[in-house]
Amino acid sequence: MVSSWLLSLSLFLAADLFPRGLAPIDAGAPDKLRAAACVGCHRGVHADWAQSRHGLAWTNAIFQREYQDRKLDWCVHCHAPLVEQFAKVKRGGGPLADEGVNCAVCHIREGRVLSRQKSPASPHDTDARADFGGAGYCAGCHQFSFPIIEPDPDKKGPGRVTGYTEHPMQDTANQHARGPHADKACVACHQPEPAAHRFPGGHDAAMIAGALQMEICREGGGLVVSLANTRAGHNVPTGDLHRHLVLRAWRASAPEKLREIVLGRRFEPAADGGKRTIADTTIRAGETRQLRLPLESSATASAEPISLELRLVYTIDEFPFKGRELAEPTFATMIARELAWKTTPRCASRR
Repeated sequence: MVSSWLLSLSLFLAADLFPRGLAPIDAGAPDKLRAAACVGCHRGVHADWAQSRHGLAWTNAIFQREYQDRKLDWCVHCHAPLVEQFAKVKRGGGPLADEGVNCAVCHIREGRVLSRQKSPASPHDTDARADFGGAGYCAGCHQFSFPIIEPDPDKKGPGRVTGYTEHPMQDTANQHARGPHADKACVACHQPEPAAHRFPGGHDAAMIAGALQMEICREGGGLVVSLANTRAGHNVPTGDLHRHLVLRAWRASAPEKLREIVLGRRFEPAADGGKRTIADTTIRAGETRQLRLPLESSATASAEPISLELRLVYTIDEFPFKGRELAEPTFATMIARELAWKTTPRCASRR
């Protein structure tokens, strides 16, 4: 496909900018690494970034819980990517590391400011690159396979990542390239306002609410729920391997009779040292998925409303055990409905 070829080309063009997690990024500008160096002229951009998942890449509770379980340098190289940030992490952390994916990570190389084009009013020594901000640029962090982890011979450390397997761990850029919106840049959805740097995604309430369209009908003794991915340019969910959807139906008076369906990915160990996907029920871009939720006869006979909820779950444990709690939500509600069985339309007959 042409889109896949273009993605491969853009990945090649951006390869000099991102070591793809195998090493830290050397921006070549030790005096310009803090976001505070930019806020004087870019106050609005700085405010956007500070509340974005880029700005929270290192400090967010979901990442930190996973990182504390196994402190691989590989994790640092994506969540606090600069050489100087890595050094700070090794010494216990600090404000620079806490900035996560800051301005310099994307915008400075060899001491020069990177941009798609140079503004006539810009005072910077600018390297204008056609591939800046393209799909390959985003793929520098959002497209990678399972790592090959070489164990620590002394068994004192977490080991080190020496390369990648052929099995995708995060496949967002390829999903986009294969989908019906491949002609649109990632920023068409994730940077809806020019120069905005909040980059809304899987933690943005409005984006989550609009990602899938739901239609419901009744058939026999159950509900048929159609979920259409007509807006996202990639699978829903995408990104982290633990993310999954949970569709639930229940009645308040009989919560023990809850019905649920889980959509996500399952893996098994692969011969090359990583993992391979053995099941993927995420919803592809442009796809409509029909899910059937059988209900108890008491639910269909009762006038009590049926509650229906679709959740995006960020972690492997939607309800963490004691000691594994997080200081941020483990899930977000995408769609919630209250249904009356008798007024729910019957499904159209299939021929």
